[in-house]
Formats: sequence, C-alpha cells, structure tokens
Amino acid sequence: MKNNISKIEKILLYDIDENGYIKGCLINKAAIYIYLRKDDGSLYVGSSIQVANRLSSHRSRVITWGKDNYKNGSPIFYNSVLKYGWQNFNFGILEYIDLSGVTSIDKKKLLEKEQYYLDIIKPSLNLCKIAGSPLGVKRGLLFAKNVSESKKGKKQIKLNIKTNIPNNIITSDTRLKLSSRASGVIVKIFDSSNNFIKEFPNMACAAKHLGVTDRTIGRIFKTGISYDNLIYKFKVKEGYPIIVTNNENNSIKEYYSIRTLSKDIQVSRETISKNINTNKLLKGIYSITRK
Repeated sequence: MKNNISKIEKILLYDIDENGYIKGCLINKAAIYIYLRKDDGSLYVGSSIQVANRLSSHRSRVITWGKDNYKNGSPIFYNSVLKYGWQNFNFGILEYIDLSGVTSIDKKKLLEKEQYYLDIIKPSLNLCKIAGSPLGVKRGLLFAKNVSESKKGKKQIKLNIKTNIPNNIITSDTRLKLSSRASGVIVKIFDSSNNFIKEFPNMACAAKHLGVTDRTIGRIFKTGISYDNLIYKFKVKEGYPIIVTNNENNSIKEYYSIRTLSKDIQVSRETISKNINTNKLLKGIYSITRK
C-alpha cells in the first residue's frame, strides 16, 4: 500500500546523519512526527510528548534491535533503517500539539491526533495502525517462543524470593538497586541549560513520559550518566525507607517499595500500610516501621 504523501508535502524535513541525529534544531515538545525514506517515499508516523527524546529512543532501539530476543518497538521501520541506514531517511514534524492544559500524563489528545494522521497517510512503515496500541499486530510463532523462553524459570525464582528472605542488614548496593525501581524516588528533569522542565512522583512516570524503559531511568539514577541532552535530579521521598524487623531471627531489611515488601512477606499492601509504626506483628513475626 502506497503512502498518501500529498498530505505532508509542505512540512519541513530534516536530513539525518548516519548515526540517526538530525541536522538542525528541534523543539522538544509534544508532536506528531514522521520518518520519510528518500528512495521510495515510504513513511513512519509516530507521536511523543517530548519529540527530541523520542529520536534518542529510536536511535538506541535500532542499535539493540538485532540483539534483543524479545523485541519491543516498530519492526518494519527499524528493519528498514538497519537495511538502508539512517542517512537514507528524512525526519519531519507533522504538527506540534499543545498539552499545556493537560495536568496528567494521559496522552489521549496526542494519540487522537496521531490516529488522524495514521488514517489519512496510511504509512507503510507502521506495523500497527492503531495509535498507542498493538491491536491488529500479528505476533507469530517466533514472538510466542521468545516470550516463553524469557519466562522460563521465573516461577521458581519467585518462589525462592518468597520463602528465603535474606537474614542480614541490606547493603548499600542493594539499597541502590531497590531505589532504582522504587515508588519512593522523585525525578526532576532539566534541559541542558539547567532550566526546569518537569517533576515526576516516581521513576515509572518519568520513563513513561520520556518514552523509555524504567530500567533506563534506573541506570541514570545509579550512574549519574544521562543518555540524552537532559539533566536528571533524584530525591528519595520522606518517609522512606520502610524498616522490616524479623523478630524470629532478629534480622533487619530495608524497603523502598511497599509492593516489593508485600511480595516478599506475602502480606497485602493495604495491611502493611495500616500497620506501619504500630506494635502489631504481621504474621506474628514482622514489625514494620518507617523513618
């Protein structure tokens, strides 16, 4: 199916170098964007709350695309880039979207506009034709096999975690790992000139907003190294960590997430929240306090 390129003739197209960087300045705000293959006019349409960061995400994904067993992204587009090279593509903005009145991270307005362009342009490099959803994508046997392989052994590992809670005080390295995926870490993002952009209540929200994985934000937290042109500042929320004392063997462990604690001791999050800083022993063993 050919792309309906008549809808995009008047937009500004940026050249891209061999490493995936555009040649020009780009406003880092919400937008609907395209990649145009120069030789045949095939197109990829996407959207992002911060479009410059999405370019960075695409560059990283293309690099790892051929190495991942479980692939998440846009296979037709990424395979086309790997085959023909970034330099054979142009990048363009179809439309900037004003989200100034949006107080949440809900991308409904953005996705509705992306769907509009998907419908009228019918881009051939988009496997999924529904904005923000994998609906209609046929995964195939290889996908199912890769998912199955990735989950092997996880059930037994999870069981071991439940029944064998470490009997020693948590190390600083482990605390760092817990923090990196915790709900108790505030993330503030600034531009390269240290101008404040946005604050997020946790790493998961920051990752979703930027279009990257939680693990990427966690690496920035642990290493202090930014992978884009942004500055990240982290703060552990007051009220953390949660201190759990096992009165059966007098061991102590710290948690930065009630969810993780709930899984470890097999007590609901609601029950844990109600009994923090009380004298009640959960399961007759655990006393829970918060600094």
